[in-house]
Amino acid sequence: MEKPQLNTIVEFGSQKIKVLFSHENRRVHATMVPVLKEFLSHELGQEVEVVSRFTAWETFYTATDNVFDLVILAENYAARDLTSQDLIKKIKKIDQSIPVVQFSSKNECATEQTDGCYPLPKSRQELRPLTHFFRNFNRNQKRS
Repeated sequence: MEKPQLNTIVEFGSQKIKVLFSHENRRVHATMVPVLKEFLSHELGQEVEVVSRFTAWETFYTATDNVFDLVILAENYAARDLTSQDLIKKIKKIDQSIPVVQFSSKNECATEQTDGCYPLPKSRQELRPLTHFFRNFNRNQKRS
C-alpha cells in the first residue's frame, strides 16, 4: 500500500536537491545524515544529496565551492575566528537566496539572518518544517 503524500510535490527536474549539514559531533552526523536524506527524498519525491561537514570553516568553504538548496547548521559554533553568526553572514553574502536554518538543543538562533530555527529533531516528523524551504523551488534562480 502506497503512503499518502502529505505535502505538495514541486517538480525539480532531473537534478538532485543538495543539502549541506553541519555539526561538530560525528555521532550526530551518523544519525542525522541518513535520516535527512531519506526523509527529504520521500517528502519531496526527488533524490536528495546531503553533504556533511564538521567545522564552521569546512562548512563555509563547502558552501563557497558548491551550490546548495538548503544549509542546516546543527551547532552553534563559538570559535573565535568563525562563529555561527559570522558563518551565516558569509553564506548569505555568497548567495542571499540560500536558506540557512539552525537546529538547536537550546532553541537559540545565532542571528536574525537565519531563515529558521528549530529544536534539534528527535523524530522524522520534527523534520517536516524543512520541506517549507522547497516550495516554489526554482533551481534556475540559483547561482551557477
